[in-house]
Amino acid sequence: MDFKVATLLKASSGNKKLESVSSTIKVDRSEFKCDVEGSVLLTKTDVGVWVSAYLSAKIDRQCGNCLDQYVESVGLGIEEEYFPLFNLVTGERNELEGIGEDNFYIGEDNVLDLSDAVWQYASLHSSINSKCKEYCKGLCVDCGINFNKEKCNCRNNKKNTKLAALLGSFRPTD
Repeated sequence: MDFKVATLLKASSGNKKLESVSSTIKVDRSEFKCDVEGSVLLTKTDVGVWVSAYLSAKIDRQCGNCLDQYVESVGLGIEEEYFPLFNLVTGERNELEGIGEDNFYIGEDNVLDLSDAVWQYASLHSSINSKCKEYCKGLCVDCGINFNKEKCNCRNNKKNTKLAALLGSFRPTD
C-alpha cells in the first residue's frame, strides 16, 4: 500500500489528500497476508505526513482448535505520523530530534508504505485464541480427527482407567 507523497511534502502544513484503498498486503518477515479495503486521509504536518486510515482487513488465520484455515475480519483505525528520511528541497538526510527507530518513515523515493502499520494494527486487533467458529469442537487428541467434520471411535474403545484398581478387586473368583 504505497502512496506517493512528494507533492504533499512540498505543500504547506494542513494540506490533505484522500485515497481509496483496495489491495492485498504481504509482509516479508512473516506469513501475514490480508486483503484491505477502506480510505486513507494523508495530512501534511510541520515535519511529515499524518495518516488517518479507516480500513477493513480480512486476515488469513489458522484455527487454534482444529487447525483449519479461515478468514477473520478486523476493523482498523490507524492514526500515525510518517517522517521523511530526506529533505525534498536540499536532498540532505533529515535529522529530526526526538524521533526514534519506533516511528514510521517515508522512503527515499517519497513513497509512504502503509503495509507495516497495517500489519502491526491487525496483529494487535486480531484475536489471540483464534477460532474458525464460536463452537469449534477441535481435534481428537488420540487420532487427530477434526470433530467438526467427522466422529472417531477412539474414546468409545478406551476404558476409563481411573478406577481400574478398584474395579479389579470386584472380579469374580473361580
